[in-house]
Amino acid sequence: MNRPAPIHLHFATTEPEVGNEALQQVYARARMGRVTDPRSFRYSQDIHGDADLTLGRMHFHGTVAGHMIQEQAFSVIAPAAGSLRWQIDDRAGTGPNAFLLQPGQHYYGESEHLSVDSANLGSGALEEIARTVYGDEHLTIGFTAPHPVSAAMGAYWQATYWFVHEALTDPATAEIPLLRADLLRRLAVATLEAFPLAGDPQARRASVATRQAAYTQAVEFIHATLSLPITLEDVARHAGVSTIELTRAFRTHTGTTAGAYLRGLRLAAAHRDLVGANPAGGDTVKDIAARWGFAHPGDFARRHRQAYGVTPSHTLRH
Repeated sequence: MNRPAPIHLHFATTEPEVGNEALQQVYARARMGRVTDPRSFRYSQDIHGDADLTLGRMHFHGTVAGHMIQEQAFSVIAPAAGSLRWQIDDRAGTGPNAFLLQPGQHYYGESEHLSVDSANLGSGALEEIARTVYGDEHLTIGFTAPHPVSAAMGAYWQATYWFVHEALTDPATAEIPLLRADLLRRLAVATLEAFPLAGDPQARRASVATRQAAYTQAVEFIHATLSLPITLEDVARHAGVSTIELTRAFRTHTGTTAGAYLRGLRLAAAHRDLVGANPAGGDTVKDIAARWGFAHPGDFARRHRQAYGVTPSHTLRH
């Protein structure tokens, strides 16, 4: 699946109306409605991500009131400095704790010298990940309250946010779609677990626990039998689940399939053998590829080139 193009928005202004235009690049239906002293006003934003996930920090210097209607994203707002009093529909809060804003909700806030960290998760992307994590293809995402389920889970979300933020602001990571997809998944899962998702949380957590056990057993079996001609059915049987559930377990924990995980390990093992091989002694690419389950040399060469940037024959010779 193609990932959307990366977004980078860096901006600062001392003009409230210009600040509103910049703010609306992040939240389309947002507006700073009252600035107590325009002479002391300053707004800045530093945003990274893409259409599925944007992270950023926004500064509102001065005393500012504002409102917005959330659209096609789930947003977690985490005050970092200054003061904020907020209301979402009929819920209200203050202080440094993170809170969640859902599509269709109305937000109003009053702040003073406020800095906030924000994470915007596209509703389609979050729902797709939730359906994979919880094994429910018909799950519709909704949360019952804007606050985390506990202080510990709020801290877990914040720690995940900073891990993802550090990686996403690294240009080398931000330009790689697969890495951005992994970061999206990490923060999406943290949001699903940290905030009170509607439905039966006990049933969902039991499902996650079952997948965790199946994933752990499958990984142990794969590593122990990597050089043997095992199939995905063998792995699923050892883990005590169907092949469909095995796929869901791997997608939940790695974002990929058990087959892709197995091929990746075998490719790495074949690469190690190529590096240590002795072509003068009769070692060949074909034999090494076959040893690790790659029956078609052309397919092996393509995968090796994608992973290591050179052909298997080049690795064998050097």
